[in-house]
Amino acid sequence: MIWRIVRKELLENINSLRFTLSLLLVVSVFVASGFVFVGRYQQQVEDYRHETNKNFSALSKRANNLSKIAFYKQAIYRKPKVLELCAEGSEKSLPNVFKTDVFSIDYPEFKARSNFLLPRFSDIDWVFIISVILSFVALLLSFDSISGEKEAGTLQLMLSNPIPRTKVVLAKYLGAMLTLGIPLFLGVVINLIIVNSSSMISINGGEWLKILAVIVTSLYYLSIFILLGIFVSSRTTRSSTSMVVLLLLWATLVIIIPSCGRIVADKFHPIPTRAEIDRRIANARRQIIEEHTRPPSKAGLWNDNPFDPWVPARSRMINEITATRNQIFDSYINQMVAQVNSGRNFIRISPTTIYQYASEAIIGTGVARFENLYAQIRRYKVSLRNFVLNRDKADPQSPHLLNAWHKICISQKPVDFNTVPQFEERDLPFWKSLETSIGDLILLMLFNLVFFMGAYISFLIRDVT
Repeated sequence: MIWRIVRKELLENINSLRFTLSLLLVVSVFVASGFVFVGRYQQQVEDYRHETNKNFSALSKRANNLSKIAFYKQAIYRKPKVLELCAEGSEKSLPNVFKTDVFSIDYPEFKARSNFLLPRFSDIDWVFIISVILSFVALLLSFDSISGEKEAGTLQLMLSNPIPRTKVVLAKYLGAMLTLGIPLFLGVVINLIIVNSSSMISINGGEWLKILAVIVTSLYYLSIFILLGIFVSSRTTRSSTSMVVLLLLWATLVIIIPSCGRIVADKFHPIPTRAEIDRRIANARRQIIEEHTRPPSKAGLWNDNPFDPWVPARSRMINEITATRNQIFDSYINQMVAQVNSGRNFIRISPTTIYQYASEAIIGTGVARFENLYAQIRRYKVSLRNFVLNRDKADPQSPHLLNAWHKICISQKPVDFNTVPQFEERDLPFWKSLETSIGDLILLMLFNLVFFMGAYISFLIRDVT
């Protein structure tokens, strides 16, 4: 009996005008998203190759002198990611350039070739389409699932048969999910065909697993809105009332709450400005210099002779200044991430934000990618510094006093460029990405459980006469 109801729901939905219009809209947006992504990705790859080749060339020219390698401020660019088509994660607003040498990392920057005055269509990724458009379609398919049948008189007729109400709720849920799966899977398949048709794009096995995980997560998310529609429909007597209530809930959960994250973060978790951080660094530097240059110390002296007896003390002073600066800067980066996470934790009362963050974690975009990339650059800085120290140690003519102010305090000998460490951004493997999203996936499951129990209990006590 349950599959008869599922079949009935599926056929009624497919033959309805709302399904036809929804199918056309969803597929059209997926198609547009695919073409826009291919064009944007090709531009990003060209820019990335140009900048990384320029950095590689500049670094190779400095291999004739170890000190030039140490003091060269490399520009490390964020690598374009194919899976941004699924969840861009506000990549366009995050820094994509990090400059570093063996001493410190500068403030992250954003560099783009496109005209920032032109409106961009890049926000239309899978997560946007599913979280906004398909969630609304889910409500269109379920807002009259109970109240509409009661108005038509078919609900009482259905329950006159020996079928438990649990199976009725389950059948309506399955019918709506199967219907919703048609535009979802059709749009995704067409989008992937468009993307894979580009000669510059190749999706590997691990990325296919991440795509599959995002699709499964999307089904969990859409299931929440199907169950929400059934729940509200079972609590109202008229389908028009159900639609109004669901519109208010949809606007709150999908639009209003996700928009409050920055407001909450700025209000309850403020962080210092960049100017304040610069003042802290300047004050710390001045204090360290005062401490190290008090008589009889000669750390403040410098006459371009790295073998003077006071140079080791000066080098220690400079290294302390550099270490303090790095400590303040790293703390600032951590504060920025903590501020973002505080806002995110507040708006996790919305399944839309939970779905977005789960998808970003699986794909490896957004704030999580910024944290991962910054950590990789810090490790690269350490490995490059160790390389310089080891090569400097092998030169008997070097003062062996590496510091951020004086190039002549380390070896001036050439090095084999092939031995110089090169930075390469590495994505998290699939299972590690999935592990970081477990918390959000559990929250999505809890939302499903709560709304299913609400729909079931409401329908169980519902008067169908």
